[in-house]
Order: sequence, then C-alpha cells, then structure tokens
Amino acid sequence: MNVKAFPYYQPIVETATGRIAGYEALARMKNKAGEVVSAGAIFADKTIPVMDRIELDRMVRQQALEKIASLPEDTYISINISPEWLQYLESFDRIPTLEMIKNLGVDPTRLIIEITELDGDLAVIQKLVSKYRDEGFKIAIDDFGTGFSQLDRIALLKPDIIKLDMSLLRNGAQNSRGSSMVQMLGDLASRLGSKVLCEGVETEEEYHLALSCNAVYVQGYLFAKAEAELSEPDSTETQVRNLLSHYRDMAINATSRSHWRAEKIKSELLSLREVLKAAQSDEDLEHFVAADHLMRFYICDRLGNQISPNFENSADGWKLEEKHRGYNWSWRPYFFELIGSSDTNNRLVFSVPYQDIHTGKRAQTAVLFIDENRILLADLLDDHSEDDLFTGFSAMPASWIPDLD
Repeated sequence: MNVKAFPYYQPIVETATGRIAGYEALARMKNKAGEVVSAGAIFADKTIPVMDRIELDRMVRQQALEKIASLPEDTYISINISPEWLQYLESFDRIPTLEMIKNLGVDPTRLIIEITELDGDLAVIQKLVSKYRDEGFKIAIDDFGTGFSQLDRIALLKPDIIKLDMSLLRNGAQNSRGSSMVQMLGDLASRLGSKVLCEGVETEEEYHLALSCNAVYVQGYLFAKAEAELSEPDSTETQVRNLLSHYRDMAINATSRSHWRAEKIKSELLSLREVLKAAQSDEDLEHFVAADHLMRFYICDRLGNQISPNFENSADGWKLEEKHRGYNWSWRPYFFELIGSSDTNNRLVFSVPYQDIHTGKRAQTAVLFIDENRILLADLLDDHSEDDLFTGFSAMPASWIPDLD
C-alpha cells in the first residue's frame, strides 16, 4: 500500500490550570494536492487488506510513541487503539504496541491508552485494558454518549477518562433537552469515578456546556487544531482565563436570577398557604388568583399520601383533577429533604428542574408545610430560556420561611 501516514498532535487543555495537559496523536496523510488531511478513511476502507491497515496504524503509533521523549514536562500523549484489530493478534502474550512501549522505555505517566470503540467482544476488551493497566497505563474511552448501550461496559472497564462525543456536545449546545442529556452524561461519568474530557469543542458556547458537565479536560478547534509539532503547554492559559472569567460572570448572573425567582415564588406560596389554612372546602379556592407559572398544586399528609385533588391552573380558572388522590410522593427527594430538615416548619424546598410529563415544559416542584399535618406541593414552570446553558444553576435553593402559627 503506497500510503504514508504520520501523527499530528491536538492539545488537550486542563480546565483548572488552563494549561495543555496532553496531546492526542491523530493519524494524518497527504492528499493528491499535497494537503495534510485525516487518514481515518484509510483505516475504515474495507477494500484495503486489513493487515496493511493494521501495519499502517502501528507505524503511526510508533512515531507517536517516539515523540514522548521530547514531550514538555508534566504532559502526556494519548494514542488510539481499536479493539477491532485484536482478533488478528496471535496471542495476548505478545501485543505489538506494548512491545513498542517497552522497547522505547516509555514512562507510564506520559501515555494514555484510548480505546476507540466498545462494540466488540467485551471479554477481549477487558483483557486488553487489564494488560495495559498492569503496566501502569491509564485508560480513556472514546465517544461516550453515542449510545446508552455502552453503560454496562463503561462500568465494568472503569476508565480513568471518558470522552464525551463531539456531535452530542454540539447538539446539546443548541437545545435545552440536548444540553440536559450532555450534563447528565458528564455527571454519570463523574459518579463512575472517571474524569470527563469533552472533545470537538469549537465555540465558546460549547466550552461553557463542557464546563457545565464537569469537564476536567477539553479539546477542540477553539484552542488548537492538530499540528505536526507540540504546542507549548502555557500557550492556552490566557485564553482559558478569559473564557473562565466570562463563564463565571454568566454563572453568577444565572444563580442570582434563581435566588431572585426563589424569593418571588416564596412570597406567592406563602400567600397560597394562608388561603389553604383558612379554606373550609375546595370551593373556597375558586377565587384565588395565581401567577401563570404555578401550573398546579396539591396537598399531602406527613407520610406523603396525596389527600387532595390536583388543582390545575387554567385559563378558565382552577380545575380539580382527582386521578392522583391517594398517590404517595414520599419517595421524591424534595419530600424527604423537607421532612428530614431540623427546621421543618420554616423551610421551603425546591426540586431540581425536570421535564413536566403533562405539559412537556421544564418545571420544578416546591414543597412546604401548611400546618403540622399537611404539606403543600406546587409544580412551577421554569421560565429559563430554552437555549440557556446554565440550566444546572436554576435549581433554586431551599429557603427559610416564617414559622407556622
């Protein structure tokens, strides 16, 4: 095969320091016009004999490993390994990449092994990961988020780094549901004990989204494209400092809005509480005028049993819906947060934002005691804009309210 491939190196930037922490080695080649382009199509070309493609892949990897000797201090190189090639190994006792590493005397702290896919034989992938781990290397998993079917494999492999897929990240920056999904995946990766790396970050908005899903590292054209030579580790510090400053200001503003909204809603719910305390029957609520963002409310006892109908706020006034009477809501986190607090009668608790199943709109639930035996639960529309990247900051804080009379 008359193709020459070689590695280019794209910086991986650490969020906390703003410095380049490492470089991903990406295969490149020259096209007929002499331009440097990705060599990815060659490795996926089934018309080229598989052993030729494997040999080309190893040549690129060898060059990347040799580059480690000239790495800046406290940085690493990440190399990609596809489990697809493993079926062509004669034995797991002789893994060509490990042999290259040993021959070059590579320090395990200067290299990360990135597994590029998880669709193959899980037992084989686990064996591969164990081989590299036994030699002291850290493991990264690429394209996490392209399918939830990978979750069981992620949990078994326990990678040190999980890379969030660039296309998912980009879609998330464009709509609130996508944003929520990316943030959820980032939170899940952190819960699994893995560091999050968001790749393919091209705009400041995407960088903000990466930060909101706990990205310890970011990578993409916003900072640098892959180049033949290694960028200086401090070359991104000023840019990251400015980006973080803007992000911090936006996050503070979002949090301030949440606090202001919490105070406004607290006042409205205290008024509703007084109406409920004085009401003798459901009909007594007919003349209570609520703000448009109060979608519905209902009442539970201390055990979480719903003892009232749903009072649905509509253009025609309050509509009573009996379907959920008798349901138990004590398993909701905001319910036992209220019950479990030391100042139960003085506390107003808000849920995290969620998608209301009845309206399809973004909402939150607020809970507070009406009296010693009854608890008010109110479902509220979340009026944050659909493209607000700071949806994670709109979870309003618990508030202190006047004691029950």
